[in-house]
Amino acid sequence: MVVPQISGPLSNTVVQNSYYSLVPNLFALVLSFLLLAILWNSHHRIFNHIEKINDTLLWINVIWLLFIILVPFSAFSLGQYGNYILPNVIFNINMLGIGILLYINTHYALKMNFIKEETTKFRYRRYANIGFIFIYLLALLLSFTFTSWSPVTYILILPLTLVTRE
Repeated sequence: MVVPQISGPLSNTVVQNSYYSLVPNLFALVLSFLLLAILWNSHHRIFNHIEKINDTLLWINVIWLLFIILVPFSAFSLGQYGNYILPNVIFNINMLGIGILLYINTHYALKMNFIKEETTKFRYRRYANIGFIFIYLLALLLSFTFTSWSPVTYILILPLTLVTRE
């Protein structure tokens, strides 16, 4: 996000309007930051239970990181052009990819017996990952019908994070 360059005669109204035009970008920035914080927290808590790793699990995480680094691009396009379908679809596919890879990460570690101990909290976290995926899918579907409301869907993630806290 860039501070606006204002040309021409300046006044309080002109400066205010320039800053008001940044509100959608600021919303997208804060939304993506909060989502990444929640996902990083979930990833961190999952890896607290993993005692072994192999190349496949490592590559699942590398691809997960690829989707993570695409978030600034998808969030910027959402902030700039959030009233249009394509930027919403791009952002929601980006988040869906992150959610699916987080689930694959957990599922693979369980399948390969890399988990120290599967606690009740860990099982809740697995279910929360599935919940994340459904929320991302809902946001993606809303991109085509209620485009501007699609990002609001992510508020549903908050109850999932409360369930999986330790």
